[in-house]
This record gives sequence, structure tokens and C-alpha cells, in this order.
Amino acid sequence: ALKPHSEWPQRNRTVPDIAEEMREKMEEVVPTAVIAFTQPIQMRVEELISGVRATLAAKLYGEDLGELDRLSQEIKDAISTVPGVADLSLEANIGKPQIRIQVNRAALARYGMNADDVLTIVRTGIGNEPVSTLIDGVKRFDITARLTDASKTSINAIAAIPLRAADGAIVPLGRVADISVAEGYSFIRREQLQRYAVVQMDVQGRDIDGFVKDAEKTIAANVDLPPGYWIEWGGAFENQQRAMAKLSVILPITIFFIFVLLYTAFNSIKFAALIIANVPFAASGGLISLFITGQYLSVPSAIGFIAVFGVAMLNGIVLISFINELREKGLSVGEAVRRGAELRLRPVLMTASVAILGLIPMLLSSGVGAETQRPLATVVVGGLITSTLLTLVLLPVIYEWMETRATKSVRSPEPAHPSALAEPAE
Repeated sequence: ALKPHSEWPQRNRTVPDIAEEMREKMEEVVPTAVIAFTQPIQMRVEELISGVRATLAAKLYGEDLGELDRLSQEIKDAISTVPGVADLSLEANIGKPQIRIQVNRAALARYGMNADDVLTIVRTGIGNEPVSTLIDGVKRFDITARLTDASKTSINAIAAIPLRAADGAIVPLGRVADISVAEGYSFIRREQLQRYAVVQMDVQGRDIDGFVKDAEKTIAANVDLPPGYWIEWGGAFENQQRAMAKLSVILPITIFFIFVLLYTAFNSIKFAALIIANVPFAASGGLISLFITGQYLSVPSAIGFIAVFGVAMLNGIVLISFINELREKGLSVGEAVRRGAELRLRPVLMTASVAILGLIPMLLSSGVGAETQRPLATVVVGGLITSTLLTLVLLPVIYEWMETRATKSVRSPEPAHPSALAEPAE
């Protein structure tokens, strides 16, 4: 167990730093150990959703278990060369001793027997299949004739199980079947009605999406998958792809409905489009902030984009509404734009400042949950900075340009026809 945080020599260490040092120590003590760092609740949730206890997993589907073992080892070796991989391992499937009975059909034919005779006697002696039924009134009891527990695990005892040949002679099972002890599988995984093997891993220092693309290229170049075998990616990547697919549908629909509401509020398509223009302003700041901090686009950052889009459009609504009110009072377009930008400067800055200051703890967090908090806060803070500046500077300029152009087009008279300008002849 870790010591209390107050007793740490370096208290500003992050979870990845501690995990990396623990990994190095464990590899020195137990070089062959399979190491994985995760949170108990997170691990259980990932297992329930994707069926694996890892951040990322390559699921190899196929029929033959031996082929799955061979190919999964090749996939593991290929992925080990991809930058950013950590805690790479094959899912442990420790072999379990099994007694295998392989019938000799030629020997069966000599004695006038068939495979069903062998199967019946094996199911009776080892599988506890009933040989008869005892009826006592309305009650029924199965009658079994089985080997003892010690005999069930003895090859000699199983080989001595008597069979009756076609001529009535007693033939031991060992004469018509090959009996051996072999190593089987302790469990067989199935998904989508297919057997599969799992290669588990973690990703450090880069985004999961980019890692998966590089891993797919490496596997395609180094592993030859036979027909009927394929790879699917699970774990956090599967959850991320599912969530991003939903967001890619929800986000455009949300922006469309916001546009409809803005149109009903302003009764103008150009004003609604002008306010929606704050979305790329905010998006640019969020993307730049992710690039500067070395983070990647993820589900938390996508949620941050949705939040900052709402705040950015709110600032645009406040500014455009106030400028329109000033114009209704008789001010010219230029004067209304200048006064509106000046008088709305403080409310817009206060809105952005409060949001940014409130997100600073999340932005600087390094404890448990920081991998979710930091991308969200980074996007919101960066988006608010750019959208606020552009709302106060660029939005008024675009508004004045649009309205001035519209006013000139309305006031300019239609050019007179040349025949109308000609003086009548005397």
C-alpha cells in the first residue's frame, strides 16, 4: 500500500509518474510478470461494457483455438513495436489437464462395434448418465453405474472399462480407443457467436485513436490473418468510438435547433447566422488549446466543445440584441455598433472570466479523474478566450459591414433607362 500523501518525498508527483516508477520496480523484481494499472471501479465498468479489463484490447476472432493462440502471439509481438504501448499482455488462459478418448474406427469395425457404443459407456461411467429408473409410487429415481472419483482420473481404470462386442465378447475400452492426458483450455471466450483471443494493452503519451491506426498498419504488415479471422478493437477505444458517433449526430442537430430558435427570436436569417458564427470562433480556441497542452480529442473534450459553444452563442446574443436595441432608439449603424461593443464589454468579459476562473482547478488537476477533467477544462478555457475576443472585435465589424451593405443596397435607386434620359426631338 502507498504511504499517506503527507509522507511522500515529492508531493507533486502525478499518477502516471508513480505508475511508471512502480512498473520499473516490478520489472526488476519479477521480469515475467504481467503488469496493468487501473482503478477498480473503472476496470469493472470497462469489463461490463467491452468484456476486457484494459484500456485497449485487440480482439482476434476465429474458430481454431490453436490458431488463435499463434496469431495472438504474433499480434502481441507486432504491437510491441508501436510507440506509446505499455502493459502489453495476452490474456492468461492457463492450461487444464484433460483426459482425451480418441476412438479407433478400424478396431471398432473388427469387433463389430460403432462409436456410439463407446460414447454410451463413457457417458455412463464418467458422465454419470442414468442406466435405468427406479419407480416408487409417483416418485422416480435415476439409477447410475459410475466409476469412483479416483478411477475417473486414472487412464488405466478408464482403459479397462468393458465393452460388449457384436459376438458377445467383452472388450476393454483401451483396445478400441487411444486414451491420453492432454492440456486443454480452462475457458473459451465467445462473442458474436465466435471464439476469440484478447491482446490487452495501455496507451501512454499519445491519443488512442492514432495509436490504433498505427497498430493496424503494423499488424497488417507483419501478421498474415487467414480467411475467417479478423480483429476488432475494444476497451476505452470502443467506448470512445461509440460516444463520438453519437456526438457526431447530436451536435449538428443541436446547432440546427439553436439556429431555428435564433431565427424565431430575431426574425432574421443573417442575425441567426451571425451568432452561429461564434461556433468556429470557439472551436478554433479549443483546438489550439488542446494542441498547446499536448492533449487529444476525446469524449470529455467533445463535451467541452458543446459547453463552450453554448457560452459563445450566448455572448453573441447579448451583443447583437443590444446593438439592435440601440438602432431602434435612432442611432446609426456605426454608432450603435461602437456603443454596443463598449457597453457590453464588461458583461461579456465577466461571463467568460467567471467560467475560466471556475475551471482553473480542473485545468490544473493531476489526481484521480484528471484524465477526464483536464481535456474538458482545456477546451472550455481556450474556446472562451478566442470566442470572447472575436465576439468583441470581429462580430461587431461583421455586423456593421452587413448592415451598411444592406442599407446601401436599399437606398441606391434603380438606374434610369437610356431612352428615358433622351430629350424629345423637336
